[in-house]
Amino acid sequence: MIKPKNKGAFGLSSPVHYAWVVIAIAAVMHMAGGSIRQAFGVLIVPLEETRGWNPATVTLAYAMASITGAVLAPLSGYCTDRYGARKVILVGVGTFAIGALMTGVVSQVWHLWISYGLFLGVASACFNVPIITTASYWFRTHLGYGVGFLQASHGLGPAVMAIVVSVLIVGASWKTAFWSIGIIGGIIMLLLMAFFRNQPSEIGTTAFGAPMSESPQPARDPVLEQLRLKAFRSSMQATTTFWKLVSIHFLGCVSHSIVIIYIIPIAVLGGMEEVAAAGVLSTLALVSVTTRFLTPVISDYIGARGTMATAFIWQGLPVLLLFWAHEPWQFYMFAVIFGIGYGGEGSAFPVINRQYFGRGPMGSSFGWQQLGAGSGMALGAWVGGALFWIFDSYTATILVSTLTSVAGAVVIMSMEPTGRVLIPDWEETITAVPAAADD
Repeated sequence: MIKPKNKGAFGLSSPVHYAWVVIAIAAVMHMAGGSIRQAFGVLIVPLEETRGWNPATVTLAYAMASITGAVLAPLSGYCTDRYGARKVILVGVGTFAIGALMTGVVSQVWHLWISYGLFLGVASACFNVPIITTASYWFRTHLGYGVGFLQASHGLGPAVMAIVVSVLIVGASWKTAFWSIGIIGGIIMLLLMAFFRNQPSEIGTTAFGAPMSESPQPARDPVLEQLRLKAFRSSMQATTTFWKLVSIHFLGCVSHSIVIIYIIPIAVLGGMEEVAAAGVLSTLALVSVTTRFLTPVISDYIGARGTMATAFIWQGLPVLLLFWAHEPWQFYMFAVIFGIGYGGEGSAFPVINRQYFGRGPMGSSFGWQQLGAGSGMALGAWVGGALFWIFDSYTATILVSTLTSVAGAVVIMSMEPTGRVLIPDWEETITAVPAAADD
């Protein structure tokens, strides 16, 4: 007997395929968990003016958060494959709440390094990898649509949060801003996790787009599953494409981290008020929502390689407009143009992974690529402040942002076409892997 396709959590039926429920939950998690880190740029000027802290020391907190998330990303991917995304995300919810509450009471710059750099960095690793991995498990077809909705939420979060945090800090207090985020955000995420499921088999259904005749996947033997994970990981990491994907994530994130961290200080230096300058960050994040959705969808149909290369170029070249931006409308025009490329730069990674590596357990793959992404975000955040400190201008910073994006496009086009799976026979290597239940 064919099992109903629209089964939901707790044995209840769902009006739509539960893949979309999981994506909706994951989208909110992305918005709540990732937006506060991505909106870091709104913190620089208030901390510089009220505490007298140097921008280079302030942005070190963001760099530390990115490094922490990067270093832990491969471990997060392994734990996602081994224990399931839900458990890893719950750890992220806890560290997110603690980090936000601690940030609300910082009094020394090194307090910010711990609360923001350590706790929110751990939360980032616990959110990003499991959420993207789960999306790949719930879709047999139309993965681009699922990932598109998920990535769009990741852009919408900072667009809203940049304004909310800026208004709360100016109109209420630093403590009110971060305690509200930690308490309200933490409660919402905990409630949503009650309905989150790692894979379709956990509720006795199949992935979206699976044939109607397909039965739900039975639970695999733990020892065999460990062998499958190891075989897939070894086959994938033996390709040069895998490591190029890591480097592309690194280069793209160096480029846009410079913009999202320093666009507000650059705009304020150009004469804009703080809240209006925060609106520039919100605008580019809001514009990115469209291409965050469209890029995975387009990549699913015509291939991700060329689509991603185009987005990298569109992200890098518009940064040069900042050399001539002096009026508010010019900064907002830049935000619109840059936001198009920024949204498409990283949103197709789950699709290109599927096109290159098939439907294996992707947690480890995304973990290593998030290592590249987090390292890039950390380097971009630090380099931008260091170059300003050295040259007393953002000229060199802007050039680095442009050059790293263009370099990423070159690496993308050096990879194989996405028309075939690179490791179609990876499961045949399982018998050659020594028994390693304790791997």
